[in-house]
Order: sequence, then C-alpha cells, then structure tokens
Amino acid sequence: MTGPFAAPTPRTRLTPAAQARRHARNVGPAAQATAIHPEYAFDTTTGPLASIFTAIADWVEEGVPDNTKLKDDLAWARWCEYCAILKTAPWRMDRPAHSGGDPAGFERESQLLCGFLIWCHSIIKPRSKTDAAAKPESSYAMVHAVRRTHRSKNVVMVSCKQLGLIFKGLTARHIAEHGADSLLPHRKEPIDPPLLRRLLQVASVDSRKVDWASPLFISLAAAFALAGAAGFRKAEVALPSSTTLDDHRLRRSSLLWRIDGTIVADPAPELLRAMVSGRDMAIVKPPCAKNDPDGTTFGAHPIYLRYSSVDPANAAARLRTLELALPCRGAERRAHALFVVDANLKAMSHAVIDEHLARLLRALMSNKEASRFTFHSFRIGFACALLEAGCSYDMIQALARWKSNQSIVIYARLEPHAYADWVDKAMLQSTSSTTARDLPTINDDVRVASFAQAAAHFEREGAATIEDT
Repeated sequence: MTGPFAAPTPRTRLTPAAQARRHARNVGPAAQATAIHPEYAFDTTTGPLASIFTAIADWVEEGVPDNTKLKDDLAWARWCEYCAILKTAPWRMDRPAHSGGDPAGFERESQLLCGFLIWCHSIIKPRSKTDAAAKPESSYAMVHAVRRTHRSKNVVMVSCKQLGLIFKGLTARHIAEHGADSLLPHRKEPIDPPLLRRLLQVASVDSRKVDWASPLFISLAAAFALAGAAGFRKAEVALPSSTTLDDHRLRRSSLLWRIDGTIVADPAPELLRAMVSGRDMAIVKPPCAKNDPDGTTFGAHPIYLRYSSVDPANAAARLRTLELALPCRGAERRAHALFVVDANLKAMSHAVIDEHLARLLRALMSNKEASRFTFHSFRIGFACALLEAGCSYDMIQALARWKSNQSIVIYARLEPHAYADWVDKAMLQSTSSTTARDLPTINDDVRVASFAQAAAHFEREGAATIEDT
C-alpha cells in the first residue's frame, strides 16, 4: 500500500513468517456483526479512505517499543498455543463477560487467564543457566502482554483476585524451593572511570594488537567514553539485530560542538583541531527512548561534555577524534549513525559492541570476572561515580535520564556548565560494587514485596484499569 494513508514501514526486519504472525496479531479478530443504525454506518473496506482503516492497527503498533513488540509476539504465540489446546478462540471479545455483566462469562474468562498463568509457569525455562527455575515474574509478563494486546483492540480483559492469589502462590512456592535470593536480579558490576581508562588502553587481545586508530576502534572508544560519561544505553548507541537506523539511535547529527562560545552543528576539521581544553564542549542530543518516545523530555535538553586533551577517557576528546578520522558533513550527518564499524560509516550493531567489549574485558581479567560486566555496566558506573561525587539521587536520575517527576524538573533546569561540572566530578571517582548496591539498596524483602505489588495489580483492576507500559 502506498500514498498518504499507507501503513508505516516496520522498523524491525522480521522473517516473512514472523511478520505475518505479527500482522495477524495487530489486525485482530474479524469484526463481529452487530446491528448498526443506518445513520451511523460507514464502509471501511472500499472507497478512497479504505486504506486508512486497514492501517489503523499498524499505526497503533508503531508507537510500541521494539522490545515490547517482541515480548508481545512471544506471549501471543504462547497464548494461541494454550487456547488451541483448549480448542477455544484466542481473541476474547466478549465484553459483557470481561466487565462482569455476564457472571457466567466472567467466571469462564477468569478461569482461562488463571490457567494460562499456571501453564506458562510450567513451560517457561529460566533465562540463565545459573537459575534453577524461571521466576514467576516471567509468567506474569505473559499474562500482562496478552491483556495489553487485547487492550489495543479496545477490550479490557477480566480482572479477578484469583490471578493475584495464584501469582502470590507461585512466588511463595518458588521461594520455598529456591530461596528468596533466587528472586534477586543479577546485577552487573559497574565500569567506573579507572576501569574505563584501562579498557581504552588495552594493547592486545588474544595475542593480536588492538588498532585504536582503525575506524572500528575509534568508534568503540568513543561509544565507551560517551556511555561512561553520560550513561547512554546500548540501544541508543548501536543498532539491535534486524533493525534500521531510526530516531531511537544516536546519529552523527546528534553531535554538536560548542567552540569558543559558539554552537556548531557541522564543524570544519580546522575548527575541531583548534579546540581548547576546559573551554570547549561536545554537545549530544539524546535520541528517543522507551521512557521518552517522542524525545520531548530528554531530547529537547542536550548533554554537555567538557573537552580535555589529557584524559584518555574524555568523551568529548574521543568524539572529536571520531569526527576528524571519519568525516561526515552536511545532510549526511542525519543519514548516518554516530558510531560505525568502517570507513563507509556502516552503523555499529549490538553484536559488534558486545563482542569487542567482552574481548577487551577478558584482556584485563579472568573470563569469570569479565562475565560480570556488560555495556549496561557503563551506565551503572556513571551513576555510581555521580554518587561518589556527592550527587543527590534526584540529580543522578536527571543526569542519567531516569524518568521521574523530580528528575524531569531538574533536567530541564540544568545549565551547560553545571551538567559538564557533574560529569567532570564523576570522571574523577573510583567506585565499586558496594557503591552500586547503594543505587538504591535492594534486599530480599523489597524484591518479594515488589511481587506482591505486581499481584495486587490484578485485584485493583476490578475498580480501575491499569495502564500497561
């Protein structure tokens, strides 16, 4: 379909079969025949506006983050399998039953969802080999996704206390068999500024010299330094598998410069070479993110990074090196990713960044120690360094773009020099896993309580609809 009413092009490249399954989920069930007063009837299948109605489901899906779509795909496949076993329809469009207007239907739909929760818990395997069993939270996520899919078709599925009670029961059994510790998240260790500097000075990996002057490693160094100085997420600096460049990733046009008091969007090489330590800055505009899908909260307020020619982990210096070694001018800045793998400016992928980070870490420590770090460790390290520098929790959330009512207010008021000052202070710190535990402390009781709160969602929905995110 083409033209002004065409459906949006999917951002994620799926196999034809997977795309067909997702499309079937998006479109939903066939419209049920109901008596409509002739005055209000209209044809959605023919005429000049037919493509609009065909595209409604696709436009609804366009606003859903890619990771959520993948989770919904998996949950819907499991739901269809479960319903096929029971020989019943996966689309539950009986609104009187869900609302309680039909008591018998309400009981039927309640039983169906309760059974699905237990069935999922019986088939889901643990995500990690170190886990003895899957956490009940994984089964709850499947129910949550099925409810979310129905809501996209204006159907609020049945709410019942039984679901919450079953969830609590599954959690209690899990704790009895595997201990409360098994519910704790597997936290990664922070990559603090000292470890970041060591990473950027690794000379060889697996007996091979690391060429920090190559396009790949110039980009990797800049990505690591930026993540360590501003807490960027992997999804913001590199492309997930089977995706194309979009507004959720940093582009070259996301990078601006403040040189001798003037903001420059497309600096000439001689201007970059004339930069002065302590005076000039790199300016990075955050891309859209899951907690800021339209970029109006954080994307409207750039990140300021003061330039230093002496610190190997200085993000502005690493970005300056990238600009000089891999020039990208004019309109091309919008067309290319900020971090690339070669001189042709091919966008960096998650797989590439994960592979090389792991190899560099293994050059500094044992394989077991290296496994405790991921790209997210830069974000944790940034937050830990801010905490060591005396930064308040609300300010840490603002600088790391964690969305809360207070952090949004602080972030909107941050002046360029204040932002850069906090980054400079953070880069002077040395942190540890002890610091990470203070971001904030999470103990067994808190973790178990979060499960109880999640279970209470089901009970509260009887009085008020929950907003799925």
